[in-house]
Amino acid sequence: MLPWKKIVIGLVTVLLLLVATAIGGLYFLGQSFSDMCGVNLLRETPSPNGKLKAVLFQIDCGATNGFNSHVAIMPSNVSPSSNTKSFFAADSNGGKAPDGEGGGPEVQINWVSDVNLDIQYHELARIFHNEKTSEGVNIVYNTFH
Repeated sequence: MLPWKKIVIGLVTVLLLLVATAIGGLYFLGQSFSDMCGVNLLRETPSPNGKLKAVLFQIDCGATNGFNSHVAIMPSNVSPSSNTKSFFAADSNGGKAPDGEGGGPEVQINWVSDVNLDIQYHELARIFHNEKTSEGVNIVYNTFH
């Protein structure tokens, strides 16, 4: 075999090994840091019959993110985790809304019945999502100032 062919084959082999190593390294980093955000439980409010609870929590992804307030409904025997899906999420809109528990905007939670929940938040809070139902519970939103 000609010497230049050996060099080309060697370079291609090294290049393929480098690409495979890079892909493997990126996969490992992705798996290692996929759950970097933490959930800080702020308050639990049980439903009248005690089967469900409304959970006020904060998602903390480090110092570069501002404080936030999330609310989820879950069975009373389950704790929130990084996979908890909130039906309500808000932040203080750059400090325009006053801080509540945990530094995010104040959120008040009131069960009207086992299937009706009232959520109140400051009128200047920035709302990211506010669903009308969650886990079979109807949700009504009101603001305060």
